Amino acid sequence: MKVCVFGANGYVGASLYQLAKEIPDAAVTGTYLEEPSLFDDLYKLDVNQPESFSEFYKETNPDVVVWSVMDGPNEHELTDQGLIHLITHLTPQTKLIYISSDFVFTEGKGPYSEEDPMSKLPDDHLYSTYANAKVKAERFITSQISNYVILRAGPIYGENKIGKLDERTDELAYHLSSGRPIAYRDDLIRTFVHVDDLAQIIKEQIQSDVTGVYHIGSGESSSFYGFMREMTERLGYNPQLVEKGSETEVVDKEVPKNTSLKTEKIKQITKLNFR
Repeated sequence: MKVCVFGANGYVGASLYQLAKEIPDAAVTGTYLEEPSLFDDLYKLDVNQPESFSEFYKETNPDVVVWSVMDGPNEHELTDQGLIHLITHLTPQTKLIYISSDFVFTEGKGPYSEEDPMSKLPDDHLYSTYANAKVKAERFITSQISNYVILRAGPIYGENKIGKLDERTDELAYHLSSGRPIAYRDDLIRTFVHVDDLAQIIKEQIQSDVTGVYHIGSGESSSFYGFMREMTERLGYNPQLVEKGSETEVVDKEVPKNTSLKTEKIKQITKLNFR
């Protein structure tokens, strides 16, 4: 089996790349864009460039493709260019695993199941490029191919396989180590998922014939304030350093309040105990 991890240099992709190499009889390739490369055997590739993408894809000809490329403010370009390039090359036998987000539920009235309708943000909203690109990508995938798994995740946290922390926890640790307080909002409810749990689920799906849309995580939800206080205690610091942040917003920057996810469906196909 040949597996290709697009975005193997990223926070999630790096963990997955190492885990995928543990799969028996799997030949694993991976791509990166930004220097430096975390692994010596990655291919430098701009997925938005059709000629170089086509050349690379035809050379590797994978049986399973994992799309873990993420680029926040430029997510729409990855959808409109890179993802389209990919899907035009897929055969019915090629499985696509796509990492999506809880931000496809922009109304913020969770918890959400996999069957609940997605929604978009107004084009002038601060987070519209990311949220709307994820909605567009999911709709494109489900309308064009049938051999896919879409994994929706809330905020991803923790130390990955190469020792890199997510930006939020890294910022928290920096403030705590200096004894300075840091504030998080208590009205934003999410289903947090550890980076290695997400990578493990993807590894399972690489080896599985399962298809469809799945929500990832333990099913427990928490506010950013509550979760980061818990993280503070795990790091051995005084949780009193975590304060409640302001909940005042302007309309074009308003954050969806509750995008928590129901995760019963994923638990039917995995034995993983989410942390």
